[in-house]
Amino acid sequence: MVEKDVSQSSLTAVRVQRMSLVDELEGQIDSLLEALVCQRVFTRDDREEVLCQPGPRARVRKVLDILECKGEEAANLFFSVRSHQQLSQNAAHTSYTEYNKLQQKHKDVLRRRSESMLFYNSRHGEKILLSEHYVNLLLVDGHQALEFKRHEVLAFGLKRLSLQHKSGVQRKIAPAELFSKPNGKRPVKKVLVTGVAGIGKTVLVQKMLFDFGGNKEHLTFDFVIHMSFRDLNLINKPTNFRELVLRKNKHLSKELDHIFTNDDQLLIILDGFDEFRHYRSCDTDVFVTEPEEDAEVKEILGSLLQGELLPNASVMLTSRPTAITHIPVGCIDRYVLIAGFTLTEVQDFFLRYFQDAAVADRMFSMVSANELMLTLCYIPAFCYIVCCILNESKDLCGESPKTMTDIYVQYLVALLHSHAQPRTDTCPEDQGQAKIKQLSEIVIKLGRLAYRKLMEHQTLFYGSDKDLAGLEGCSLVSTFLDKTVAQEPGCTEEVFSFAHLTVQEFFAALYCAVTDEPLPDAIQYSENQNNEHLDLFSRFLSGIFSDRNSNFLLRQVGLCCQEEKVLMYRRKIITDLTTLCENGAHILNCLHCLFEQQDPSMVTETLPESLRVNVSDETLSQMDHNAIKYFFTITENKVLSELDLTGTKVNADSLRDIQPFLHRCQKLWLGENNLDMDAVQVIADVLKVSEQIAYLGLGWTNIGDDELEALCTAIRVRKKVKELWLEGNRVSHRGLLSLADLTPNPLQTIVLIWNNLNETESASVCGQDSIAVNFTDEELWEEWGKWVFKRCEVSSNEKLLAVLHKVCNMSTDCLELQWAKTFYSQLSQLIKRRIECCTEDDMCKKLQRFLLNL
Repeated sequence: MVEKDVSQSSLTAVRVQRMSLVDELEGQIDSLLEALVCQRVFTRDDREEVLCQPGPRARVRKVLDILECKGEEAANLFFSVRSHQQLSQNAAHTSYTEYNKLQQKHKDVLRRRSESMLFYNSRHGEKILLSEHYVNLLLVDGHQALEFKRHEVLAFGLKRLSLQHKSGVQRKIAPAELFSKPNGKRPVKKVLVTGVAGIGKTVLVQKMLFDFGGNKEHLTFDFVIHMSFRDLNLINKPTNFRELVLRKNKHLSKELDHIFTNDDQLLIILDGFDEFRHYRSCDTDVFVTEPEEDAEVKEILGSLLQGELLPNASVMLTSRPTAITHIPVGCIDRYVLIAGFTLTEVQDFFLRYFQDAAVADRMFSMVSANELMLTLCYIPAFCYIVCCILNESKDLCGESPKTMTDIYVQYLVALLHSHAQPRTDTCPEDQGQAKIKQLSEIVIKLGRLAYRKLMEHQTLFYGSDKDLAGLEGCSLVSTFLDKTVAQEPGCTEEVFSFAHLTVQEFFAALYCAVTDEPLPDAIQYSENQNNEHLDLFSRFLSGIFSDRNSNFLLRQVGLCCQEEKVLMYRRKIITDLTTLCENGAHILNCLHCLFEQQDPSMVTETLPESLRVNVSDETLSQMDHNAIKYFFTITENKVLSELDLTGTKVNADSLRDIQPFLHRCQKLWLGENNLDMDAVQVIADVLKVSEQIAYLGLGWTNIGDDELEALCTAIRVRKKVKELWLEGNRVSHRGLLSLADLTPNPLQTIVLIWNNLNETESASVCGQDSIAVNFTDEELWEEWGKWVFKRCEVSSNEKLLAVLHKVCNMSTDCLELQWAKTFYSQLSQLIKRRIECCTEDDMCKKLQRFLLNL
C-alpha cells in the first residue's frame, strides 16, 4: 500500500502518487467506488461516469480525475475510505488463515476418531486399524424398491444376486461420487444411503470421515459434521442445531458462524435414522430456520432434511430399509443402496481375516461349495460370522451348516470354546468345562435381554436398563454386544446393541428354547399375522429344537432344550402346516420352520393328499427357494393342488430352479411377475409334460403375442389346461388367433380383460362363451373379486395400492353389476381401516386420495 506523506495535502498526494495508486487499486476499483458513493464523496452520476471507462485501470484514473475536480475535502475522504478498506482486507486475510487452521484441526480430530474400527469380537483395549481391515462395499445408484414385507435380511440374497446380474444396468458408484451431479442434472444436496442390518452403513460413514481427515480430495467440503442417532436419542429437551454440533465439536465454536454462513461447503452426516426414537415424526410442519433457534430434535432434523435450516448444506442420511418411508417426502436427491460385498470383496475379507493366503483360499473354497453360506457372505456382518465359524470350529465335529440356525449355533459354540480355552497347557481339563458352564449362564442372561427387547421391538439398550444387570465385566458380553458411549452435557450414557439384528433374534430364540419362558403367543402362521418381526425368531427356534442342533448344544456347551416344549413346538408346526395347506393361506414362514428342522418324517404321514402352497406377494430369495424346494422334495408323492407365486418376482432362472416340481401342480398362479420369453419357455416346457396343470394364471406378466403363441404350442401337447388367465397384458388380435383351435376344448375359459383387444375381435376368433374381455360373467368375477380382496387384506399398504391401481380400472357400466358393488364396498371399508391405523403421513394421503376416487 502506497503511504500518503503527512506533509502533503491530500489533493497533492493524489497527483504525486497517481501511477502508484492506479497499480494498487485496479483490483479493488468496484468496492472502492461503492464505498465512495456510500460516503457521499461521489454521486451516482460520478459512478456511472467511472463505470463507462474501458477496463479497471482507466476507471481508477477517472476516479482520480474526479477527485482533483472535487477538491481537498473529497481527497481526504478518499484516503480515509482507502485506509478502512485495507484494514478490512487484512482482517479478512487473518480470518481466512484462522479458518484454514481450524479446518485442518477438525480433519485431524475426525481422522483420530475414525482410525480404529470395532470388530464384532474385539476385546477391550484392542485396536484394529480401519486402513488395514476396510474392504470396499458395492454401492448401487438409484432408488431400489426394497419390498421387504417381512424380515429385511431374509430377502437380501435375491436382491443382492439380482443386482449382480444387472451390473451393466445398475450404475455402481464410489463414495467419491455421492454428491456429484448425475448426468448434468440438478446438484445433489441430500443423499439417502440404505442397506440391511450389518451391510456396512456405519463403516462406510467411518471410511468417509477417515478419508476426509486424511485430506483425500474426493470430499470437496470445508467441514464435515457427523452425528449419530444413538447420541441424539439421549436428548429429551429443546435444543438448537448449534448446540448439537458443539456437543462433540467444541473446537469449532469460534468459527461456527462462519461455517454456517458458508453452508454450501458443509456436509452433515446423520447415521442410523432407523435407530432414532422419533423417526416416525420427522416429516413435520414445524420448522426452524436459524441454527440458534430452539426446538425439539425431531423438528431440527426435519427442518435440516427439508432444506428449511441451512438450505445450501449437503446432508447424507443412512438408514435400514424399515424406516425410509418415514423420511420427509421429496427431500432426497439421490438414493443409494449398499449391496454389500462383491465376490472379489468376499475373498479380500477372507484374506484380511485369516492373514494367510493359503488358509484364506482353502476356507473360501469351502464356503463357495455351500450356497447358503456364500449368499450370506455378501453381507459384511455375516461374512465375519462365517469366518469366525471356520476359524474356531476345526475340532467341534459339527456337520456342514445347511440352515441359518446351523450357522449361528456353530458360531456360538465356536466362540464359547474360544473364550473357555485355557491360557496355559497346565490348566486341568475340568477347569475348562467349568468355564464353559459359567459362560453358558452368561449366554442365558444375554438371551433374556435379547428376548425381552425383541418382544418390545427394541434393538438399542441403555446402561441404566435393569436387563443389563449381571452382564458387566464378562469378555463374552463384548463379543456379542456392541457398546458405544453417548455423551450429553452433564451425563454420559452407555448404549448397547447386539452385533447384528439376527444375533439378537438368535439369542432370543435360544433363551426361549432352554428356559421355562412360555412360547410367545405371537408365533403363528395365519395369513392375518401382524408379527412379521418374529419370522426369523420363529425359524431360529425351530432350528434349535431340531434333533441335530439340540444335541449339538447339549454335547458342546451343556445347554439343554426342554423336551416338552420341543414336542409341543413340533406338533404346532405340523398342525399349522396342515391347516395352511388345506385352506391356501400364506405358508412361507412355516415352510422355513420346517426347513430348519431338516426332518422329513415330520410331514410325510400327516399332510393331506392335495396341497395348496401360497407364497404370493413375497420377493423370494434363494433361501426362500431352498425352503420351498425342500417341502416339495419331502412331499414328492403328493399332488400340488395349487401353487401361488403371484407377485414374487420370479424369473426364468428362479422358475428353472423349481421346474422339476411344477408339473405336479393342478393350479399354477404366476401373475404380477415380469416374464420374458425365456421364462415363458420354462412354463411351456412344463406344460408339455404335465398331466396335472388345468389352471394357469399369467395376468400382469407383460406377455405379448409371441409369448402367447409359445404357450399355445405347449398346451396343444397334453391338452390339459382348462382355464387361462391373461389379464393386463399386451395380447392383440394376432395373439388371439393362436388360441382359436384350443377353445372350447381344452380351454373352456380364457380371461383377456385389459389387453389390446375388443369384444368383436374375441367373438370372431374364439366365440363369446370361451373368452372374457368384459366383466359380465357374475359367477367368474365374483370369485375373482374374493381372491383379490383376500390378497389385499394381507398386503402391506404399498402392495395394496399397487394392486388397487391395477384392478380398479373398470367402466361406469361395470360398476353397476352386483359383484362389482360388493367388491368396491369391501375395498372401501378395508382402505378406511388402513387409514385409521396408518402412521405414515404420505401413505395416509395416498390411501385417502384413492378412497375418494373409488
